[in-house]
Amino acid sequence: MKKAFLFALLFAITLGAWAQEESKRYEIKSGIIKLVSTTGGHETEETQWFDDYGAMESLVFTTEIPGLVKYDTYTITKGDKAWFVNDTEGKKSTKAFDNPTPDLNFLNPTTNAIEKYKIEEIGEETFLDRLCKKFTYETSQGRKTCQWTVWVYKGITLKSIAKMGRREVIVEATEFQENVPVPTEVFEIPE
Repeated sequence: MKKAFLFALLFAITLGAWAQEESKRYEIKSGIIKLVSTTGGHETEETQWFDDYGAMESLVFTTEIPGLVKYDTYTITKGDKAWFVNDTEGKKSTKAFDNPTPDLNFLNPTTNAIEKYKIEEIGEETFLDRLCKKFTYETSQGRKTCQWTVWVYKGITLKSIAKMGRREVIVEATEFQENVPVPTEVFEIPE
């Protein structure tokens, strides 16, 4: 009886640890990434924070129209939920929505996700002094399909090129701080 209980307990612990490993999006617990997004010759600086191996993420960028307005836009993601926050001169508006790609995970992709997004590993390349795996995949929005090429380090995208029709958006990390404390307020959803 004791052996059966011990076996069941060890099995449960092992299964729990395995499930936790499988659910990790990233191999790194936390990080802060400075990014530059380029589209149509226009550059935007962005900052991405993540914690708990990618279970929580926040991305912010600032838009400024000189002499008219300056505002910050945040996208906060927690699992299969996401929030879009617009902060214009201290006035915040928030919109909740379902994360459109909660199952997109390059660290532990499921067979379903590989088929759904047509994920293909196409090689390795060094970017930002880190050896990255290079993937292609697709996402769809309505009848439009976006083709992606990404450079992924330990599950984290450090560079991406997205093409939808004739439009191309390139996002590149310029700085990456690994396993650093991340301020909890970047994951707080304004009311």
